[in-house]
This record gives sequence, structure tokens and C-alpha cells, in this order.
Amino acid sequence: MRVKGDKPKLAVISTYDELCGIASYARAIVRQLSPWFDITVFDLDQYVFRHRSRRIRKMANLEIERICKELKGFDCVNVQLEHGIFGRNKRDAYRRICRIISAAPQLCITFHTVFESEGTNWKAVRALLREFELGKAWSEMIGSRQESSLLGQGIYSAIRRAQWRKNVSVVVHTRREAKTMKLVERISHVHDHPLAYYSDADAQGYTAKATRDSFPLLGSLGKDDVLLGCFGFTGSYKGIDTALRALHLLPGNYHLAIFGGVHPEAIQQGVPLDPYIAELLRIVSPGRNWLEDIGTGHGKAISLTTSVDDLLRLARTRHVSDISRRTHFMGPMSDEQFPHAMAVCDAVLLPYLEVGQSASGPMSMAVNLNRPVIATRTKTFMQFSRYYPGRVELFDIGNYLQLSQIIEAGMFRGNGVQRMENEPDTSTNVETYRKALFATAAT
Repeated sequence: MRVKGDKPKLAVISTYDELCGIASYARAIVRQLSPWFDITVFDLDQYVFRHRSRRIRKMANLEIERICKELKGFDCVNVQLEHGIFGRNKRDAYRRICRIISAAPQLCITFHTVFESEGTNWKAVRALLREFELGKAWSEMIGSRQESSLLGQGIYSAIRRAQWRKNVSVVVHTRREAKTMKLVERISHVHDHPLAYYSDADAQGYTAKATRDSFPLLGSLGKDDVLLGCFGFTGSYKGIDTALRALHLLPGNYHLAIFGGVHPEAIQQGVPLDPYIAELLRIVSPGRNWLEDIGTGHGKAISLTTSVDDLLRLARTRHVSDISRRTHFMGPMSDEQFPHAMAVCDAVLLPYLEVGQSASGPMSMAVNLNRPVIATRTKTFMQFSRYYPGRVELFDIGNYLQLSQIIEAGMFRGNGVQRMENEPDTSTNVETYRKALFATAAT
């Protein structure tokens, strides 16, 4: 039994020592909750948990069993749940998550992805059957829904069963997902709060210390240059291509810094250049010079008296659409570098595609740091904006013209964004987790 005055013992199960968004948020949660809990982190080694070989998968199962045995010594358990960190194989991930749900004495699960229930599209199934496409019909009924059925309905059912015999709470990142959990999935003790990383004091400290001189790759920027920033791993869903196309339409003193790199899971053996990076480089530099446009009718006419030296100079002149001098690939940032990088930007761009995300770490970081944010009208960002009305400027997905016009209008050029009194922040995040965890902890 815990002595009065001692902190409750909290186990946090997550990736932790990894270059990924879940690990970054887990580290933030540990910092925020440390004054209230005696915390032990169970770091899910992604080399082991996402390995394909049967022998290593068995090792991951044994690690889950070891963790489950140790959970008996804790008052409560928090799982930072992104399903993929528990295994590449969906059935492996499902079994491991359910094993923790069963073993935890009291439990709070933070869902970073919420799978909503979907009915089978029987019209599509019948159409496929009429064409004797039996395999595709089966995939439509079963295969394509395995993820939402197993990792969604399967886990929600495990939570409902667990709630009959112990306290289980859930934390999600949007009000819409909270309604889904309560009304559709019939889960009790549901809390909603956007991701939160930095307090007001943190934001002021980072802003005061951040300078562009700290980033050597930005050394060429002048005081009148406007710096836009994209953040996070450079996957195609991040929409960085949209930001680059918008940069083409902006004056020459506008620059784009891409703070991120290829996700470790996306690095392929023997591939000389990541396909999406290759696409971005084609937008940055078309690979033509000024002279090559003349034959297409897009270049200016050349006088018959033009000298050979002038022709050689024109051949070396950058193409009018070349923005390589205004584009800066900064590479991945550490937890400490990330807020400084955002602080030196005049605006944070999040031109994401719609991929069904529940939350965005860079979006929450930017708002926590009081940075001007311009983002696409995805379902996630629209839900996020409900917590922070007026703090995020939204534009339609892929509409680089609209993005360039919002940027050039200069609405982000003020003296900073003022936080409203009732906005979520790290203090309300701590309050949310204390409600969820103290409700499950012995007192």
C-alpha cells in the first residue's frame, strides 16, 4: 500500500528513444506529469516490435509479457497508442495491445489514431460479384476493413470488457473523436484534449533565445527576408510540394525552410533518392537554364548582335522557375532544436493532405509557441481549430495559389499571436491526465 504523500506510480508504455512523433509526445507527457507521478517508461524498441522475422516477433511477445508482469507494481498505466508501434503485423499488434489492457491494474489509453466504424459497401460487393471478381469482393468485405475491424473494433471491445472489472479511461485529441468513443463505441471515462508540448513560459524562453544565426543553412538570409517553415518527416502527405508551388508565386525575398527528413521507416535499401524528395527537387529546380526556354516561345528574344560571351552567360543563368536559392532543406530536428526552429520562422506552413490523422504534433507545437500558422482544411485541422478559434488560417488542400495569396497578404506580420484565456495548454493537459489517471489510481 502506498504511504500517504507518496506520488502514485505511473507506467508509461510508448516508443521513447526514437525519432518519431509518438516518442516526442511521450517525452513531453513525462515532463508534464513528473511533478504528480513517479513515472517509469517502458520503451517499445521499434527494431524488435516492427521486425518481420518470426523469431524476433516472438522476442517482442516475450517483452510484452515481461512488461505485463511488471505492471502489477504500478498504481496506473498510460499507453500512448499508435497501433503501428506495437507491430507491423496487425494481428501481432492487436494481441499485444489487448494483453496490456488485460494486465494493467488501472489504465488510461491515449489514442493517437481513432478508427471509426464503417459498414460494408454491399453495392460495391454485389457489383464485383456480378463481374465474378470473387477475390476483390472478399477484399471489399473483409480485407480492406481488417485494420478498422481488428485495431478499431477489436480494441474498443477489449476496453469495454475491461471496464466491467477495473477503471479504464481514454484520452483522444478532438471533440469529434470523443463523441465517437462515447456514443458509437460506448466507452466510459472519455477525455479530449489537443496535443500540448510547451507552456507560455517555455514559448517565451524559446522565442527569446532563437536566432537564425543558430542555423548555418539559413546564414544567407537578410533582415528583410521572410522565412516560411514546413516541419516533420517529408512524406508525400505533408504537402510540401504545395508549399513549393506557392513559393514560385511569391516575391524573391520569401524563403521556405523544410525542417525534417525522410522517415526512418521509409528509407529503402539501394534507392539513391527518395521518390518524394525527387519530386520536390524537380519543383525547386526544373533543370533548365534561361537560354533553353527561347526555343519554346517562353524565353525572351535574342538580338542577332548578341556576343558569344553573352550567350554563354545566358546558358549559365538560372531558370526563371528555379527557387533553389530560396529553398532550404534543414534536416531532422531534435526535441530541443524543434521549438527554436519554429521560433525563427515568420509563419509555419502545414499544407497536409487528408489522411485521417487524429492530431498533428507540429500544429500543436506551433500554436503552443504562439507562431502564425497556415494549414490546409483537413478534418483534423478543422477540429483542432475549434480549440483555438482564430489562431489558424486555413486554405483548401493543394490550392497553392490561395496559399501564396494568404502569405503575401502578410496577416502573420503582427507582433505575435496572443493566447486566449480559455485556450488549452500544458496546464489543462496536465489537468486532463490527472483526471484520467487519478481516477484510476489508488488514493
